[in-house]
Amino acid sequence: MPLKVKPVKLRDSLYLLIPVDIARLLGVASSSHFQLSLNENQDSVRLVYEMRKDEAPKEVMAKDE
Repeated sequence: MPLKVKPVKLRDSLYLLIPVDIARLLGVASSSHFQLSLNENQDSVRLVYEMRKDEAPKEVMAKDE
């Protein structure tokens, strides 16, 4: 099921935030690295963020963050 997110503007940049529940589920940490790919066709552009599973995060997000 697709999840709809809106960009958040900070200064002169736009960011797509990862919802906390999904970040916890995937083990995303502030030390995680992502690779962004763009797949474009006539109707849309798909942003694909890829995180390697074999890179263990140094500090996974706590429930309070």
